[in-house]
Amino acid sequence: MDASLAKFVDHARQKGMDFATISQVLLSAGWKEQDIAEALCARELDMPVPERAGIGSARDAFLHLTVFAALYTCAGSLVALFFTYVSFLFPDPAWREDSYFRESALSGIRGSLASLIVAYPVFLLVWRFLLRDLRNHPEKAKVAIRRWLAYLSLFVGAVVVAGDVGTLIYFLLEGQLTVRFLLKVVILFVIAGGLFLYLMLTLRCESEGTT
Repeated sequence: MDASLAKFVDHARQKGMDFATISQVLLSAGWKEQDIAEALCARELDMPVPERAGIGSARDAFLHLTVFAALYTCAGSLVALFFTYVSFLFPDPAWREDSYFRESALSGIRGSLASLIVAYPVFLLVWRFLLRDLRNHPEKAKVAIRRWLAYLSLFVGAVVVAGDVGTLIYFLLEGQLTVRFLLKVVILFVIAGGLFLYLMLTLRCESEGTT
């Protein structure tokens, strides 16, 4: 709540003005009706007005969509990059002398690096801005688009990790476990699992008000 608004309400009440008059004066001065109602209720009730979990502004939606899109791009590029390196280190015998495969892999590496070079700084800058904004305005942790995107990412991460473990067990039982396949499983598990853990801890800190 704005300190000047609260101070004016207190002063007006001391002068004997009723709430209806105070509200009209503030409305004529350009204050929003919601801010006035919260200020009046906070002075009349013995407890503060609870924050409302809204959908957030268009600016909030843009920033959160940007940061999560950059996050998905970074994760996908890292997975593709490491997968390609593993394929180079442990090539399929049928592809060892295949020049098309080699050129395609090099092109994939360049594409993954280009995506990382663009997406990672965007993610860092926007995410740091959002965290700083959240410290100044803790109520924004309840913005709907933020929580929807975070929990959707947790769901995707959980599905990927579960599928990764299930695939590993399947090939282990089939007796077809190779070094190349095992390394790819580890890469996917580390990246998806790390993102899942980070987002889960972030949401937990936000719910406890310690972000």
